Amino acid sequence: MNEFLQEKYNDLLNEEAIDCNLYDKYDVKRGLRNNNGTGVLVGLTRVAEVSGYIVDDNVKKPKEGNLYYRGIDVSEVARLAGNDFGYENTCFLLLFGHYPTKSESKVFKGILSDQYDLPEGFLENIILKNPSKSLMNHISRCILSLYSFDEDPDNISGFELIKKGISLIAKMPAIVSYSLQTKTHYLDHDSLHIHYPKKEYSFAENLLYLSRNDGKFTDLEAKTLDMCLIVHADHGGGNNSAFVGTVVSSTLTDIYSMLSASMASLKGPRHGGANMAVLDMMKNVISDIGLDATDEQIVSVINKILDKKYNDNSGLIYGIGHAIYTLSDPRAVLLREKAEKLSKEKDPKKFEFYHRFETLAVKTLEERKGMKCCCNVDFYSGLIYEMLDIPRDLFIPIFAAARLVGWISHDIENLLYSNKIVRPATKYVGKKPE
Repeated sequence: MNEFLQEKYNDLLNEEAIDCNLYDKYDVKRGLRNNNGTGVLVGLTRVAEVSGYIVDDNVKKPKEGNLYYRGIDVSEVARLAGNDFGYENTCFLLLFGHYPTKSESKVFKGILSDQYDLPEGFLENIILKNPSKSLMNHISRCILSLYSFDEDPDNISGFELIKKGISLIAKMPAIVSYSLQTKTHYLDHDSLHIHYPKKEYSFAENLLYLSRNDGKFTDLEAKTLDMCLIVHADHGGGNNSAFVGTVVSSTLTDIYSMLSASMASLKGPRHGGANMAVLDMMKNVISDIGLDATDEQIVSVINKILDKKYNDNSGLIYGIGHAIYTLSDPRAVLLREKAEKLSKEKDPKKFEFYHRFETLAVKTLEERKGMKCCCNVDFYSGLIYEMLDIPRDLFIPIFAAARLVGWISHDIENLLYSNKIVRPATKYVGKKPE
């Protein structure tokens, strides 16, 4: 069988390739990107805005970055949380359009905590009996399985989507953590530790409590993870996973299928796994030159990366640069502050090295390529997860748990106001009958 399929595949490769010049000839927007690097407009939204440059005479010009949730800058969202946990209030903001009052926040948090628990038998029959090498695949299957526990799963009215969405968000700490425990026990042959969600705990606290064998964590650890959840809650309707959700939900399918599709998108290393690439790169750098390296040694490594002679030889400095943000990524600014504070208890020298590397990488890129750039959210999120002793298997699932509310918010908005099946077109450039 393999020989036959390999032969047929080789035949396919020998077919005439698509000439890249045809994309320009027919004005085809590869990756839904305009020639100036901006995204093709495919919708309207009031949920979130990503702002990292201005366009003047069709030319991108750099500016300080902003991420707005319902018109409120993410830095202000973080400030409004004060010394409390802010992710739940961020969910309320994205879903309902305004930041909650104290009374609204209390009621909403109560609604979430009342739905932390999974349906009867779900842990035993759905999660534990189906271990997977990929936690993202396992979590997607869990989300799809919840369809069978919904008495009216195909109801996609706006109010029903709000109710179903909140229930799904509330169950993510348990689903994510139990998926990890299942893999650890059945595939990695380690002990199985199952804790049940605590209603008095926040979303972030439950993630740490459920995923750690001893269930212990500090307030600083939980507040740091909470900030990661806040900055990952949404990033506009044009990012890959949000757009995938829009495409799928535009067929009027159920919310469980829509979210599973977005999960599949986020699993891809080009979307959700960038912070792991940063960790791997920085591990190599630190191993070779050490945390006490001089600035000259760091710059030398950065130049080797750009010359495709170091790390994975891709020429990419992972965690530096962004498709939209130019002078600053507001999410990275917030996480840098949290990383520095956490590092004082965990690993101050490593944070200092990361900060120096960031500064020198941005400077070197501007000197060599004349480009204005900044570090992005992935540069510090991986370091934070590492300092929190979060296993790599949970990096993308935690991102997904945070982003669920963004996908749901865009889904509801698109069904309410656009309500068109997404149906772009492609230009046929293959053989034609003679």
